[in-house]
Amino acid sequence: MNKFFIIISILFVGCKMSGDEDGQNVARFNDSYLNKSDFSELMTNFSEEDSVVKANNVINNWAINKILIERAKLNLTESRLNEIESLVDDYRSDLLSDSYLEALVNSTINLDIDSSEIQSLFDSNKNLFLLNEDIYRLIFVELPQDFSDTYEVRKRIRRFNEKDQYFLDSISFRYNNYSFDTKIWVSEKKLLNEFDFLNSYSYRSLKNYNFYQYKDSLSLYLIKIVDSAIKGEISPIENVLSTLEYMSLNQRKKEVMLKIKTNILKDALINNKLEIY
Repeated sequence: MNKFFIIISILFVGCKMSGDEDGQNVARFNDSYLNKSDFSELMTNFSEEDSVVKANNVINNWAINKILIERAKLNLTESRLNEIESLVDDYRSDLLSDSYLEALVNSTINLDIDSSEIQSLFDSNKNLFLLNEDIYRLIFVELPQDFSDTYEVRKRIRRFNEKDQYFLDSISFRYNNYSFDTKIWVSEKKLLNEFDFLNSYSYRSLKNYNFYQYKDSLSLYLIKIVDSAIKGEISPIENVLSTLEYMSLNQRKKEVMLKIKTNILKDALINNKLEIY
């Protein structure tokens, strides 16, 4: 049997022996009870090895919290207790109103991506999208050492026109690894992490010639830079598309939220539920 369930069983027996007639509770402090279901939820994400310590900590923390609350009610000043109650009421009100407003917004907002809106946002916020490192669109192929058409693949990688891409795709099953996705921009940091054989010299060579090859005991690696953008330049729009989509959605949310707030005020005034003196 799982060690944790043995411990829980012992705890439950102990609770029952000390007055828990229906055996549904793990601990009691005055009129407050820690029941089995709440205890089980608090005992999630544990290992068998630390289950004893975890069970004791859960019960102790629950008890300490109850004791502190009781003593706070007895020892804090009336004004401080009233202040806390007011804060709790305010938080509850804010949570209810914000949750409902968010639900209304989510049920109303148009989630379709508008390309003209994205372009407009990009054009008016270009200063936010200055690159802090070089980025690249590139392709690469990893060929096995016994690959028979290395010269042909190297030639077509370096040129990489439409016919070359078709040819390279057609024999891709023979590669160890490859990527011909030229839509993705890769940062300098990611490039160096992905190709750990690139040192400062070979990285400069790749940048200067837009091509680099490297051979180890297992493979031949061919890397071709298709396009680049340099640190300090404005990022290509494709590289910041997810940020622009978030900005667009956030802007639409604000507009929808303002419209909803205006409408509910009007509705309350029309129906005499709200009066402003």
